[in-house]
Amino acid sequence: MKFIRYTWLLLSGVWVLLFSLWMSGPGIAETDTPEYRLQFMLLFVLWVVGFVLQMKEKRRVLGIVLTIIAAAFYVVLMV
Repeated sequence: MKFIRYTWLLLSGVWVLLFSLWMSGPGIAETDTPEYRLQFMLLFVLWVVGFVLQMKEKRRVLGIVLTIIAAAFYVVLMV
C-alpha cells in the first residue's frame, strides 16, 4: 500500500508542478507581452499541503483528497 501511495505522490506531484509552471508562465500567452498568472501556482501549493498532511496518520485521508483535487484539475483541463 505504501508503494502505491508513494508512486501516486511522485506522479501527481510532477504532473501538478509541470502544468502549474506551464499555465502560470508566459509560454501560453497569445500576446507578445509576458503575463504571469500566479494563481495557477496555488494548485501546486494545494498539492504540497496535501503532501504534508499525508505524513500524519490522522490527516492522511484529507491529504490524499487534496492531492487528488490538484491533479484532477489538470486532468479535467486536458480532457
